[in-house]
Amino acid sequence: MDIKTANIKKNIKFQAFISLVSLLFIFKLLFSPTNFFPLNIINEILIFLTAATLVLYFMDLIHVYNVSPLSLVMNIGILNALIFFLITFSDSLLKSLFNNLQEKIIHPDLVFTFISVFYVFIVLSSVAYIFLAFKELFYLKQKRNVNTYFNTMIIFFILASVSTLLNDLPGLLYIKNTFLIISILLIIINSIRISWIAFIIKKEKIYLLILSVIIGVLFLVNLINSNENSVHMLLLKSFSPSLEQFSHIIMIYGVIYFSVLFFTTLFHIPTAEAFDRKAAEVTSLQYFSKLVTQVLDFNDLAFTITDITAKVCNADGAWIVLKEKDESRQSRDRLKTIANKNIGYVDANLLTKFIFDTSAEQEKKNENKFSSTTILNINRFELAFKDKTQLSENYFYVAVSPLKTHNEIRGYLIAAKKENFTFDEEDRNAINTFSDYASIAIENSILLEESIEKERLERELDVAREIQRKILPAKNPEYEKLEISSVFIPAFEVGGDYYDFFEIDKNPDKVGTGKIGFIIADVSGKGISAAFIMAELKGIFESLTKTIERPKEILVKANEILKRTLDRKNFVSAVYGVIDFEEEILTLSRAGHCPILLVRNNVAENIRPRGLGLGLNFSRRFEDTLEEIEISLMENDTIVFYTDGITEAKNIEMEDFGDNFFEKILIENADKTANEISNKVIREVTQFSKDNSQHDDITLVIFKWKQKIKMDGDKEWQNSMPQLKTRVV
Repeated sequence: MDIKTANIKKNIKFQAFISLVSLLFIFKLLFSPTNFFPLNIINEILIFLTAATLVLYFMDLIHVYNVSPLSLVMNIGILNALIFFLITFSDSLLKSLFNNLQEKIIHPDLVFTFISVFYVFIVLSSVAYIFLAFKELFYLKQKRNVNTYFNTMIIFFILASVSTLLNDLPGLLYIKNTFLIISILLIIINSIRISWIAFIIKKEKIYLLILSVIIGVLFLVNLINSNENSVHMLLLKSFSPSLEQFSHIIMIYGVIYFSVLFFTTLFHIPTAEAFDRKAAEVTSLQYFSKLVTQVLDFNDLAFTITDITAKVCNADGAWIVLKEKDESRQSRDRLKTIANKNIGYVDANLLTKFIFDTSAEQEKKNENKFSSTTILNINRFELAFKDKTQLSENYFYVAVSPLKTHNEIRGYLIAAKKENFTFDEEDRNAINTFSDYASIAIENSILLEESIEKERLERELDVAREIQRKILPAKNPEYEKLEISSVFIPAFEVGGDYYDFFEIDKNPDKVGTGKIGFIIADVSGKGISAAFIMAELKGIFESLTKTIERPKEILVKANEILKRTLDRKNFVSAVYGVIDFEEEILTLSRAGHCPILLVRNNVAENIRPRGLGLGLNFSRRFEDTLEEIEISLMENDTIVFYTDGITEAKNIEMEDFGDNFFEKILIENADKTANEISNKVIREVTQFSKDNSQHDDITLVIFKWKQKIKMDGDKEWQNSMPQLKTRVV
């Protein structure tokens, strides 16, 4: 039910109550007190309906504002005090207003009727709220269904009240007395069923003890003063005998209930402190459960843990000690004090130093000694505490509980007491529980740091992927005389292999002219660092190809440039070549890269020009050992450039894919297109290593020459396979 609907229903009940009060006033004005039984029945029905409507209205108020038990008790006391003043001062006030009060009660006029209705309205409202408060207190914290007990008592309350209509029949008075006695017995039985006292703290119990005495005495005084000759009782009886009887029963209920409440509270006070402590532990555990999942900062949670540890365990101070790796001590750890609560940082460090000796032998002993929660007497500890005089305050006992994650001790939760009272078993259990939560917090903190680091690395990888995507050619260039196929499969998110194509000296007015430069390279290492070196390579070769044509000169110049950026751990193997479409010549140099495979007339030839890898040597020796060769191209020649990710791919038995198998595949598929050959190679490599993870990047570039070779020119270039000859420049 929403708030708007609840307010509408509450307003309807209040309006019904006002309407019934108005109707009751008119009824009293028209019909003075009479012995006519049907009119008395109507009068009692109106009183009952008015009281029931008022109770329902008060019930909504109590539920909306969620009134606490102490507030209910306080409200009962306030209303009881109001009734006390009404009973006490009604005689003098009403007698001063009306000369003959007895006559006015029998023959009321308009003014007296209005005053009596107003007076009864106050009493009825007070009694209705008190009755409802007793009902709420009865059901509060009940764990079983007790509706039968309370509903039975209400029925006998009503029967005892309605039976007052038999007052004019002396022979039937025993019925009224019987119902009253049964009602009192039920009050006693139900008053004993007090469950909510155990759930309030010691301070509230002491407060309740005082209130129960005051309110109980007030009920007793009101009960005694409500005698038959009092103006209060005369007014109520003339207005409604049932209401007079019901208010009398409520006074009895109050005397009995608050008498039982006094003794029950008195018996609970000795155990109140222990209960408060347990309640604090439960509340703390619930609070920790939320914090562990919601608070991401371990330091914030650590201060909460030490604060609650100190409160729940009656400790004078608490702090957490974390282990940190100390490079100066090599494999041993440094203890760091954090989240010190109610104890100075210096004192906490001195006590920590006292507990954990810095020697390696003692440190190993501590690992075993403090594997569970341990209580230490500082004055009787096995080692002399030389620094005790430096403490700002005197401490007698400390409790040490390990913070474990995955059976590894990551730190300790420590509590200290100034008084000469040790930590009992409950203290030990509480500290142990809180240390478990602290351990979870440490684990969450570690996982969070790892998650943040992982997220950071993923962002870097995204950048590296984007860089690599832009480094490698978006598509292969297309030529009439040449088919080109390229494949790149990184072993990880980013790879260290690089290939590219460069258009050189193209003459748009002359078909079949121009040159294409190309490079395939393998950067040592993998991952992001290799990807950034690739990016640098792209910039270097794109710049050099615009001013230098010879492959050897480009590699020599590239090696000089890389001297400024490559460290000793990195180097680059590469092959750079140029295809002259007009001369039908392939010129290339190899800087420590895999051999070039030339497949011609069903024979695969390994071409291995001499050369050191880029970055291995920056002296004159690099240029002197670098060789440049020229190859005359023939129809259907297949030139294959690759990285060792293909030949060194491994199966489940850790066997290499190998050069022989690779060459066999190339020869068997030499009559196919470049794309078909590359697809076949990749399928075979994938099938071969399907049961083993890829450990290196795979790059494959295949050229397929389609133009027939010219018949004139250097005869040496026209020799066909298998006796392939190259020309060294």
